[in-house]
Amino acid sequence: MTTVPWRRSRAVGTVASLARRGRWAAPALALFALLRVPSFLEPNWYTDEGGAAAAARELLKGRVLYSQIWSNKPPLHLWTIALDIQAFGGSEAGLHILTLLSGGLTLGAVAYMVRPLLGGRRALGALLVVAVLLGTPVFDAELAVPESFLIAPAAWAGAVVLRRAAGVGSPSRWWPLVAGLLAAAAIAYQQTALADAGALLLVLLLSPRVSAREAILYAGTVAAVTATWLSLALITAGPSAVYFGLVGFYIPWSQSVLPASRGGLVHLAAGLGGALLLICAGAYGSRRNTAVAWGAWLWAGADLLVAASAQMPYAHFLVVSVVPVTVALFSLRPSMVLGVPVRRGLSAAAMVTGVVAAGSIARVAGVDWIPAGATGGTVPTSHNLLAYYGGTVEVLTRQRSLTSMQDTFDDRVSGDRATAAWIKSHGLSGHSAVAWSSDAWLYVLGDLPLSLPTPPIYNDEVLLGHTGQVAETVAQIDPEIIITTADALTGFPEVLPLLNSNYRVVDQESTVTVWLRDDDDLPTPQTTGP
Repeated sequence: MTTVPWRRSRAVGTVASLARRGRWAAPALALFALLRVPSFLEPNWYTDEGGAAAAARELLKGRVLYSQIWSNKPPLHLWTIALDIQAFGGSEAGLHILTLLSGGLTLGAVAYMVRPLLGGRRALGALLVVAVLLGTPVFDAELAVPESFLIAPAAWAGAVVLRRAAGVGSPSRWWPLVAGLLAAAAIAYQQTALADAGALLLVLLLSPRVSAREAILYAGTVAAVTATWLSLALITAGPSAVYFGLVGFYIPWSQSVLPASRGGLVHLAAGLGGALLLICAGAYGSRRNTAVAWGAWLWAGADLLVAASAQMPYAHFLVVSVVPVTVALFSLRPSMVLGVPVRRGLSAAAMVTGVVAAGSIARVAGVDWIPAGATGGTVPTSHNLLAYYGGTVEVLTRQRSLTSMQDTFDDRVSGDRATAAWIKSHGLSGHSAVAWSSDAWLYVLGDLPLSLPTPPIYNDEVLLGHTGQVAETVAQIDPEIIITTADALTGFPEVLPLLNSNYRVVDQESTVTVWLRDDDDLPTPQTTGP
């Protein structure tokens, strides 16, 4: 078989050309990677990561999502976590390799988007800001939560759409299909990405450079991909289970955080509705501007309104808005308001005002590792950037042990580590078990099968009932081991009669207690070596 030299040289030349054009982004990528180094030293501490890892492991065993194993997220999130289970055995560092890749892909999307839209200096500035905000843990972007994964396809979808709306380059006729696939992938990570997909569709509908056929192809692709995985879930798990997992679960969850008074609800609804109206009206009035800044502001407003509507003090709720908000802010120029017809100037001002209002309401999400900016009063005093990066330097220079640094992340870390080691040393891995705890990591760390529908006990309470149904289910399962934590026994004490009648304490590590069924003998501890 003969080769065609010109094809090879053409391919090599294309790669070299892309590399040269992307060199300007290298400092931001390097900064992002450097800021992410401490994430690979983090312990298994964040509950949502542990719950997803335990559920993903059960998916790999063949259990059916939403019926035999439960999640309140679309399937792509757990299947992404399953990559870590397969490749790295569920390690924390493995999870953070995945989020590092996601963050790197996001920076690639930003670089692709901002150079032609903002110009050299502004583009580099925007990329550096995104690198810092995603590289540091202030928005928990290093954690393997849905927002940390969906940000990459959402950013690429936004990049494709905004470039097309600005008339940049000579895109393929199938670019709406690409953008639609990316937006649909974001939705398959979490339902809230519907806001990104909807905002980008509105950009296409408003842009005079986009045809109706292109907008329809984009929307049809998003709908078709979403309908496909949703149909598969409905067939395998049933409509009621899928509805509760993706929609019904959030109704009482949202009610628990919304203002209790009618006046408070009206005030919140008026704020959200007013911000949305200003953003949409401003985008409509700005749609014929030569710049595409209005598209970034529209997209930013949509993401901030999602976090504002949630009214929850979780920093990662804001991570998806990092890209559009940064691009929008760096697009600000006096020419957006000055030197244009009064109507367009007022439209731009209305749009910016709406986004600022949405951001003000969304501030309840707070940040992590900056105690002064956190909300909810639950951030440990050790969660500050000096401890995060300073502790990493101490570990890498051997001035401090890794274990000592990791124990500062959460008061459950040391107990989980010691309990998992005890379970493995006594040959109890693989035995039937229930972790009566809000902390789900012990299923993974101790290599224990998941018998309940979902790992965290508080979600089992939502699924099965708050009046003893979970304890009844545990009694029916009749596990050999029940692992409890002090806070769970205080918050969910209904399991105590079962423990006191059928189980005995065989180990206690910090606030974690291991109970063994009375009719079981404790295996002889395993030893290695002579």
